[in-house]
Amino acid sequence: MNIKEVTPYHTEEDKTTQLYKMFNSISRKYDKFNDIMSMGLAHKWRDKALETLTPYNHNQLLDLACGTADVCIKACRILTPEHVTGVDISEGMMEVGRMKINLEGLNEKITLQKEDVSSLSFADETFDAATTSFGIRNFDKLDESIREIHRVLKPLGKFVILEMSEPKTPVIRQGYLLYTRTVIPFAVKTFSNDPLAYKYLTDSMKVFPQGKELIAILKKNGFRCLKYKTFFLGVCSLYVLEKE
Repeated sequence: MNIKEVTPYHTEEDKTTQLYKMFNSISRKYDKFNDIMSMGLAHKWRDKALETLTPYNHNQLLDLACGTADVCIKACRILTPEHVTGVDISEGMMEVGRMKINLEGLNEKITLQKEDVSSLSFADETFDAATTSFGIRNFDKLDESIREIHRVLKPLGKFVILEMSEPKTPVIRQGYLLYTRTVIPFAVKTFSNDPLAYKYLTDSMKVFPQGKELIAILKKNGFRCLKYKTFFLGVCSLYVLEKE
């Protein structure tokens, strides 16, 4: 099975439409589920990802698949950019994000807007840097989306990707698979109103390209890899890229 074949609801609707419905349905509980899926480490990993941009220009920052705006808010604290633009296909997720932004008093620093990453509305070379956190595996048209990110970045602009991954070491991999098959389903039953959505989030992680395979796709679409590392024995992967 490849990533194109993994969809939330297995209907005849295109994947983007299914994802739009899925994220709207789980928007109020997504943050909690993401914490469980990452064993409570997602916030730390996001901090580490943003810190990689410290040496580079990040005045105009684009956060793709911004969801509930966690990275947008963290970026304002860690990087202090001039402005952060967050984009997502789910108005439900961004509604939660806007409430969080308002509570933090960051309405002047952060703008959220609905966008399809494969067809962004921004002009060429608009942003100094771009980020996506646990979102790239949800891009329906991966190559087209990467090319669009490349287009809207300025020359030598940086692109930081944080994504869940499966550990390669057999013992660690079996332990993590056990976690995804026991703890995560239990959590879903406890607070989920859409179990198919959470099944998609775990299934998509298993089939999405990672490591050298993803780096090759990024290179094909105009990015060179400056840094690649994994966290927590391979459960999460970080990619720092530069527009060629």
